Amino acid sequence: MALAARKSSTIFGAPVPIVIFLFAMMLPTAVSVNLGGLRLSAYRVVLILMFLPMFFQLISGRRGRMHVFDMLVLAHCGWALLALIKWGGLARGIESGGIYSVECAGAYLMGRLYVRTYEDFVGVARVYVGLVLATLVFTIPEALSGIHILHDGIAAAFGGPKAAFIEQRMGIERAFGPFDHPILYGVFSASAFSMAYFVVAERRLMNLGGMAKAGGVVLAAFISASGGPYTVLMMQGFVAAWERALGKMHGRWAALFSLFAIVYMGIDLLSNRTPFHVFVEYLTFSKESAYNRILIFEYGSAEVARHPLFGIGLGDWTRPVWMSDSMDNFWLITAVRYGLPAFLLQVGLLLGLVWVVGQRKNLPMEWRRARHAWAFTLFGIGVAAATVHLWNALFVLFFFLIGLGAWLIDAVPAVRRVSLKRAVAPSLVQPARLF
Repeated sequence: MALAARKSSTIFGAPVPIVIFLFAMMLPTAVSVNLGGLRLSAYRVVLILMFLPMFFQLISGRRGRMHVFDMLVLAHCGWALLALIKWGGLARGIESGGIYSVECAGAYLMGRLYVRTYEDFVGVARVYVGLVLATLVFTIPEALSGIHILHDGIAAAFGGPKAAFIEQRMGIERAFGPFDHPILYGVFSASAFSMAYFVVAERRLMNLGGMAKAGGVVLAAFISASGGPYTVLMMQGFVAAWERALGKMHGRWAALFSLFAIVYMGIDLLSNRTPFHVFVEYLTFSKESAYNRILIFEYGSAEVARHPLFGIGLGDWTRPVWMSDSMDNFWLITAVRYGLPAFLLQVGLLLGLVWVVGQRKNLPMEWRRARHAWAFTLFGIGVAAATVHLWNALFVLFFFLIGLGAWLIDAVPAVRRVSLKRAVAPSLVQPARLF
């Protein structure tokens, strides 16, 4: 009976609400309605309809007891709401802060509540990778012909604008896919790489079908011709290669972070530029783009220093008149808009959850691959977020992916009894302790 219920509530092994959410996330802004001054895109409608049911499931403990990371998400949203009320007054602040909370906490809860087992995670990974590969049918011709098949076709059906003109890079048209910008398509695609490699291909190079799917994800990210998606891919590829080379070495992750620290200090001592300047210059396509991001960091951090507690809300930030108002740094814009407390809560959620999940011992091999897929994906996006802003679909994708690994905190693998004399004791696999 339980198995039948599970089958009826999944599509290709993934929970139905998540499949609907992923599909809605891929639809361009043209598929939306305006309610007063509020734009209701497809994924916003899904999250609004699901928010209260998910919240009640959370506090009831029906899908796992509440833990500190759930409270960090809610605290982050609460602080952002206060910052927006301070900026725009009660009515405007509640409207802006309310939809922010729905997107942030709602996307987190979608992954946190509906993925509670290893089988759920595998189902979501396979559907996610499958959606990315399905877009290639349209985006490969798009990159070669310059005709934005998916975006313009969907926009025309709903009366929306065509894709904006963006210059070619590397001799190809930058693919939009169904999204509003190539960066959105590229990061959405690149974020599926670790899922494809560790879960679909099971980390086996001779799994030709699985590795072909991982290659398809790389191709989808490549034809976006955007630096942000390339950074997401490179970071995931680097830590995957490190794990493969030193997989049996104890303390390999401590060694990796020590290496990062040594490189950082080496650049700081030997270069006449800061490590941030060097990082940005090598991860962007042009010197002009790198220079602009450096200016964004300088003027944005100065704004944070002036308004450290509640930020400036959705107000304009101080900069030279010739600079665009676009702030291509997700971490910085969080601090600028909502203050340092909101930023620290957000970072604490990400790093704390990865740390606690990483402390679990004696997990089955397939669970460890799932943990690598999830953590490496967040690492790639987290690094890239220093050079791009995660907006619209990317914002909800990021928080959904954070919640997607929460099952690893307290889920317990089934006991496998190998003989009458020697059995795997349940005590060998304990949920992680939350501080």
